[in-house]
Amino acid sequence: MLVIFFVLMLAFLAYIFLPLAQDSYWPFVRRGALAGIQGDKKEGLWAISDVDFEYEMGKLTREDYISTRESLKREALHVLERERDLSEKIALKPKREISEALKKDITREVLRICGKKLSS
Repeated sequence: MLVIFFVLMLAFLAYIFLPLAQDSYWPFVRRGALAGIQGDKKEGLWAISDVDFEYEMGKLTREDYISTRESLKREALHVLERERDLSEKIALKPKREISEALKKDITREVLRICGKKLSS
């Protein structure tokens, strides 16, 4: 009797959760192009941050720092352009607008990573 209960429970759970795991429900989040591009963007921003940290710790010469940072910024720019183009193509719209304060905080953080100042 207990075995039948577990078999029925597993069948019930599979019936509920298997459709959610299919790509048709999550076309741009799981294994999609947008997820890959967002991963590349995250890696690029972390790489820039790492180069900044290594320079501050004295592990890089100024010339190496400048050339490496500029190279990483160019790569990040291409990734951001790909993300923008794909986002426009699939027309992702946020469920609600982001507040102006949060937009400013995000912009400040990106500019800090890129070594720029936010003008008020």
